[in-house]
Amino acid sequence: MFHRKQKIKRSYTDRIFSQYIRDRADWTCQNPKCGKQFDKDNSKESRKLHCCHLGYGRGHIPTRWNEYNCLALCNGCHTWIDQHPYRALWIINQHFSIEQILFVKDQYRKKYKKKEFEVQERERIKVLIKELKQKEVSDG
Repeated sequence: MFHRKQKIKRSYTDRIFSQYIRDRADWTCQNPKCGKQFDKDNSKESRKLHCCHLGYGRGHIPTRWNEYNCLALCNGCHTWIDQHPYRALWIINQHFSIEQILFVKDQYRKKYKKKEFEVQERERIKVLIKELKQKEVSDG
């Protein structure tokens, strides 16, 4: 019997993390071969820029909200990466240091209780958002 893959529910933490990843990229597809820009204030257009989990998918709690595991990719590039996962290695190497990549790998092996870990990560993401806003103000 065929079983459908169960969708992973998106939480508030997922939403603020996705917003952070897209803000960090200045609402631009981070595939170096694309670079398409999106209007953050146009909800129809902004939905076309995704928070793409590259090394480990959203189903892996220890890396679900790790900023070194995600990039902002347009719908087309996200689909391209999903269809050709080995190409994710190329994109990961374009954006992250070996230390950041190894950090994600180490996090993947850890065991957490989802609810407690999510609360902890939510607070960490809020700090990242605050730091990004401060950087934007200082950069003018």
